[in-house]
Amino acid sequence: MRAIKSVLVVAGSLKRDDPERPEDQVLMRSLRDFNIPKIVTDDVPVFMGLIGDLFPALDVPRKLWHLCLKFRSVFSQVVQLEELLTVRHSVFVVGNAGTGKSQVMRSLNKTYQIMKRRPVWTDLNPKAVTNDELFGIINPATREWKDGLFSSIMRELANITHDGPKWMVLDGDIDPMWIESLNTVMDDNKVLTLASNERIPLNPTMRLVFEISHLRTATPATVSRAGESWPELHTGILHGPGRI
Repeated sequence: MRAIKSVLVVAGSLKRDDPERPEDQVLMRSLRDFNIPKIVTDDVPVFMGLIGDLFPALDVPRKLWHLCLKFRSVFSQVVQLEELLTVRHSVFVVGNAGTGKSQVMRSLNKTYQIMKRRPVWTDLNPKAVTNDELFGIINPATREWKDGLFSSIMRELANITHDGPKWMVLDGDIDPMWIESLNTVMDDNKVLTLASNERIPLNPTMRLVFEISHLRTATPATVSRAGESWPELHTGILHGPGRI
């Protein structure tokens, strides 16, 4: 259901941007552009064959991000990440070390800066601390609340008033011990509920970005809550004046 909703969100955005375009073209483009970033290169022809069966003789150009028309050297990975972040508030950027995950994210962040959108980027390794240090804990003896790293960062970002993109980058492989505490943030509730009964909202400009090497320890429910980008599974490099 989450995937269907995300495709419909993309379709609605495309229709608003181009009201005169026929609905079959809008739906075809939303299905294609939303799913391509999370499909391995070898499977793309299979996926495009399925799209061709559903929409025979229909070929609609991709909705290229407008800056990419100006800076041709910004490769497709950045466009795909931006498209995912537009429709999903949680995104997995998956790949082994050295495959370009950080470069793709830095390129998109730099592009936001060029656009004067005032991006905010904070990152932390969730496996470098305990669950209590990450989300906070109530002292059982004094009942005093001690804030956690993640809850503190999320509260600070939620209090920033400008409408620029705000990323919380969790740079460390998924562990069920801490990822399950983010279920209500990653789903449609978009709220972090703490043991102190405080509820911190994920506002519309905030995004959770997980920079990880694999999804082996993630449950299907967790994976379904986020979009996925696999930089190492697609070709493309930065070159020329667009290099960051």
